[in-house]
Amino acid sequence: MEKHRCDAPYERKRPRNRKRSLILCGMSCLCLIPFYFSQPLRSRIPSLSCGSRPSRDYSENWCPLPHVTVPSDDGLETSEHFISLRQLQLQVDRLSAAVRVPTESYDDNGDVEEDPRWAPFLDFHQVLEKLFPLVHSQLELRKVNRFGLRYTYKGTNASKKPILLTAHQDVVPAGNPSRWTYPPYEGHFDGTFLWGRGSADCKNVLIGILSAIEDLLSQSFVPRRTIVLAFGFDEETSGFRGAGALNQSLIEEWGFDSFLFVLDEGGMGIQGQGDDVLYAYPGVGEKGYYDVQLTLDVNGGHSSRPPKHTGIGIMADAIVALENNPYSPRLTLSSPFRRVLECRARYSADDVQPWLRDALLNGDEKEIAEKLAEEDTEEKWLMQTSQAIDVISGGVKVNALPESVRLQVNHRVALHESAQQINDHIREVLAPVIEKYDLDFQGFNTSNTGSLNLETGSSRILAAESLQTLDPAPISPTDNGVWLVFSGTLRQVFETTESGKGKTVVPVGNIMTGNTDTVHYWDLTRNIYRFTPSRDGMRLNQHGIDERMGMAAHLEGVRLYYDLIRNFDDWEDA
Repeated sequence: MEKHRCDAPYERKRPRNRKRSLILCGMSCLCLIPFYFSQPLRSRIPSLSCGSRPSRDYSENWCPLPHVTVPSDDGLETSEHFISLRQLQLQVDRLSAAVRVPTESYDDNGDVEEDPRWAPFLDFHQVLEKLFPLVHSQLELRKVNRFGLRYTYKGTNASKKPILLTAHQDVVPAGNPSRWTYPPYEGHFDGTFLWGRGSADCKNVLIGILSAIEDLLSQSFVPRRTIVLAFGFDEETSGFRGAGALNQSLIEEWGFDSFLFVLDEGGMGIQGQGDDVLYAYPGVGEKGYYDVQLTLDVNGGHSSRPPKHTGIGIMADAIVALENNPYSPRLTLSSPFRRVLECRARYSADDVQPWLRDALLNGDEKEIAEKLAEEDTEEKWLMQTSQAIDVISGGVKVNALPESVRLQVNHRVALHESAQQINDHIREVLAPVIEKYDLDFQGFNTSNTGSLNLETGSSRILAAESLQTLDPAPISPTDNGVWLVFSGTLRQVFETTESGKGKTVVPVGNIMTGNTDTVHYWDLTRNIYRFTPSRDGMRLNQHGIDERMGMAAHLEGVRLYYDLIRNFDDWEDA
């Protein structure tokens, strides 16, 4: 096993007389021996373990800012031309038209050639053709698995790696329309926000990307670097039919590790902290995903002669045990969220916890995480595996004892943990419940042979089953040239918006607690960014009632796609 070293900071010193130094060192040691074993002195001697950092202030190296990346003089209009009343009306018309098509996807959707619920996607494609005539007349369009859309804007230089911009066409079901302020598929614009299902997740991204391309085509832009657009249609239900098929088609044509970067929806947008700093939080990684099903089988019978605890009561005890034993948070040295905290400590020192900077310099990664988690904000889930008991069922009749009770637990797996560690945690937490009710535990490749009653043939079996599993995403690098151009473009756009003028934008990669279609694109590039360009408070209620998108922020998003294309077209390194 590899051993971890503790490297003390090296400091160059002037040479000394070796003999004199040895004599002085020996005398000093003799003098200190009587005091060493006295508790007061020993208690004042600091220890430096391999899990801690040397006491040294290197915070000046935290969070280096990229240079602002301004597009070259390529003869095109600046991206500021999108900030106009004419462009606002154009974007309202486009996004509203997209929202009006109810492209809902369902967990039980059937094959694309058979299930009639896919029909709205055909209508959506017709809407896109009308909204973006230049895109559909000048770009190569390939439909993958019937509803997946793959556009190719051919570049003139085949040696340059292409870029991939992605979004998804589908939306979650809107639920009861009467609970919405405006009908979910009306696409109502109130002068600030455009309301409707999909307006913020993520037809805004899809319309923003296509709008940038349409505008470039209207200016006769001929790219040197190929631009590929990929729009899946079942992201809300895992993305296997859409992005999964699109990914396969891209690998077949371009090969593995063939793209410069992928940009999809996600991230935490633009958030302010203090008076003069804005933070841009692209997602450079995603937590893992793991579902576990627990099924308890017990003897039934008439409800007039119940046992002390029915199957539902036993399962309730198991639920309490699980929820009373959450997973431990940890802020590893490699965690992107640690980079976020370092950036805040450097650029917003007056607006963060007073202890944070010193803790990041010298603290233990577990102690820091626990202290941050005690504040009980949503950011604790960037350091900790979450568990949510989302589905439970049991019993068939009110006067019959339940014979089978089932529950499903969803986990979003932290970067430092795995499905196997979750299995071990569940076994450990449920052990007292298994012993209390004399259960036979089966699952996770183990079995505790249990309480079979030979006279009655009865048994109580608690079975655990692993369902859908996805490892945490690979962390995209933030120390290479691609990141510098990407993050520099973020600064260029958002420092020139109305709300960003006079402020510094600090781009820093963060972790996403949910998953996007990028899970299917890992083989295309190491540089995967998840970022929906939107200021805090301008993109509301995704997946919920009254979903809506601030149109001023939407226009800023179009600017970002436009300038990213131009900056990477001019970049020579790859």
